[in-house]
Amino acid sequence: MVSRFLSLIFVLGSMALVVHLNFFQMNEPVSLTLVLGFLLLAAYCVGALLEGIGLPMITGCILAGVLLGPYYLSFYDQAAIKELAFIDSLALAFIAFCAGGELRLEDLKSKIKSIVYLLLGVTFVVFIGVTGVVFLISGFIPFMAKYSLFARLAIASIFGVIAVARSPSSTIAIINETKAHGRYTNTVLSVTIATDVVIIMAFAVVISLCQIIVAPSFSFDFVFVISLIIEIIIAFCLGFLLGKAIIYLIERVGVEFPIVIVGMGFLVIKFSHFLGDHLKSAYDMSLNLEPLLICMAAGYTVQNYSKHGRAFLGRLNRVALPIYVAFFAITGASINVDVLKTSWLLGLIIVVARIVMLYVGSFFSGRLSGDPPRIYNNTWLGFITQAGVSLGLLAEVVRRFPELGVSIQSILVAAITLNQIIGPVAFKYALNKVGEANKTKRFGFKESTATKSV
Repeated sequence: MVSRFLSLIFVLGSMALVVHLNFFQMNEPVSLTLVLGFLLLAAYCVGALLEGIGLPMITGCILAGVLLGPYYLSFYDQAAIKELAFIDSLALAFIAFCAGGELRLEDLKSKIKSIVYLLLGVTFVVFIGVTGVVFLISGFIPFMAKYSLFARLAIASIFGVIAVARSPSSTIAIINETKAHGRYTNTVLSVTIATDVVIIMAFAVVISLCQIIVAPSFSFDFVFVISLIIEIIIAFCLGFLLGKAIIYLIERVGVEFPIVIVGMGFLVIKFSHFLGDHLKSAYDMSLNLEPLLICMAAGYTVQNYSKHGRAFLGRLNRVALPIYVAFFAITGASINVDVLKTSWLLGLIIVVARIVMLYVGSFFSGRLSGDPPRIYNNTWLGFITQAGVSLGLLAEVVRRFPELGVSIQSILVAAITLNQIIGPVAFKYALNKVGEANKTKRFGFKESTATKSV
């Protein structure tokens, strides 16, 4: 602990000499390379310190990103973080490959009843519960109070549907950090990943219905809903083909897994964005392929349709640590503290309502599916984290509702930030409580047996 603390002090002191004291008398802005290197080192040190007292490493990385940024210690500004966004995208692609690789078909078949009950039960309870809470307090929310009761209910449903979303990236990171394995771990991971697909389709329906009610000039956008479904199908098909391509490269060309994954992730992201922009500019067609779904499907294909599944997860260990540290540090650095300060109370109300509904939904769904008490009493703790797709959906809300969107976004960003801080701690606690932590050495933060055996 002492050595970690001294290392952190050394890193902070060195960066202070460069940025705040201008010790080297540089007339140019601090380079992105220096910012990234500093962020990696500082976030790792903070994460290691918190890990030493039993908290998740990713929580330390997120907090480091917040504290070292423009709102507090000002070692870098938001412009620098925006320019590092490509690393964020690559990290998400990497995590999506890992998430798909964790989905073993034999495990899914044995727990399909639990997964379906939890997916449907928790989704329904959280959506209805959070929507109801926001509707009940809508008269006290200034931007909602001026609307009719029916319109308030429609707006509240936006809060409800986004509350359903989870964070596969955080779930994967905690599982890897704790080297967890077992029925509880696999159930939480499977439901979290499946929820991301369900939430995209549910959001499409809710946002279109809300648009009709709040702005009657709009009609139900069937094209938008159908296009979303088509985009999801295309993404899974491309992911399957990508997975087959990775298998071919590994078996016939003999390339290393990490090189393939990083390279493929970059190509998938660029291809998805290029194709969407090209179709929009050339043919006025809207096709927004989700790179994460493509990478997830590719990881699933490698795991279940080749003999390389174990090695696939094991060798990813070689590059996992810096990617996780960078991703969660940049996530923390991207948090708008001003928004959090102004909207924390409403955000906290939504967080509490969401957690209560997660517990109710997972408890009864688990009992109905026949899960043992140690599972259904703790499942909700694995569903708290929220990021990624939630923020993407908020961007669509702002686009559809220019007047309402910003207000909705500020409240939900506050709620998502709180969930992202609370969630990893809760999930790590649950993994230890159910006795599934440290069950196997995986591809996460320490070298795995899979890596050694390949």
